[in-house]
Amino acid sequence: MSALAILWAFHAPGVLAGPRGENSSASAQDYTLGPGDVFTVTVTDAPEFGGKFRVNDSGTILISGVTQPVAAEGKTPAQLSLAIRQAFMDAQQLRDPHVSIFIDEYHGRTVTVLGAVAKPAVYSLQKKSTVLDAVSAAGGPLPNSGNTVTIVRGRASAEATGTAVGSVQALDVARMMMGEGVSEDMEVRNGDVISVSAAQVVYVVGAVIKPGGFTLPSPSEGISVGQAVALAEGFTSIASTHHALVVRQSTSDRSRMEIPVDLGKILAGQATDVILAPNDILYVPTSGSKQTLKVMHEIAMSTINGIAVYGVGYRIGTLH
Repeated sequence: MSALAILWAFHAPGVLAGPRGENSSASAQDYTLGPGDVFTVTVTDAPEFGGKFRVNDSGTILISGVTQPVAAEGKTPAQLSLAIRQAFMDAQQLRDPHVSIFIDEYHGRTVTVLGAVAKPAVYSLQKKSTVLDAVSAAGGPLPNSGNTVTIVRGRASAEATGTAVGSVQALDVARMMMGEGVSEDMEVRNGDVISVSAAQVVYVVGAVIKPGGFTLPSPSEGISVGQAVALAEGFTSIASTHHALVVRQSTSDRSRMEIPVDLGKILAGQATDVILAPNDILYVPTSGSKQTLKVMHEIAMSTINGIAVYGVGYRIGTLH
């Protein structure tokens, strides 16, 4: 489980609405209205003055019988109710009206949540919200989520923080949990785009006790071959430790590279350990066998949640 998944599991319920345009009563009275929001005004004993309104691009609404626009942007429903009430009295339309507001559609402040979350979508902010609130609104991180959350700042965040529109901030959740780096959850604002990274994984297959995929600590931090062997709980009794291979696929041209490694010497401190990169495969053959990536592929299919690591039939040579 990633650090993000652990942190999210202990996080309080979010304060975001559902996907954009859906109404939610939770925290609705704390929501501050913005352009595009749609709400219904009800005037007790004077229904002809009520109706459905949309906040225009200038942040105001026009009400029948009131000559001046009423400012709506930045107000909560309760604050706007009082403003509309005062506007009716100033226009001498009503003496002491009771005005109530129900928000029908949230459009004024939205964030986009992408990546390794259960329900990537555009979500509406109902009050001051953080990165973890946004991840929670999107159904939480997927099992394969990584520990890095990237935030691309929109105009509202740029103005609030003095940064440029489109500036990128990265939240290292693992470091945050350890009290390093950014210690507090970041606030998100209208127009921000939040992307949850997928975990970076290395694979250990072949003659090991626990073959499978293992998550790297961070996208920039690899693990050594020795550490990978430890995660796989060591070798089987028939492992050929002196003829292992690291199979690496280039990210640029998809070509494959084989790196011979002598695990016996590495673990004995007689050879330099090799650092594994994301998606590397450490293959430990059995003694006296002739193996191909077809066999390796079959092992991977049965041990790494059905993930086909590389194509069938690519020969890596005869191992003795």
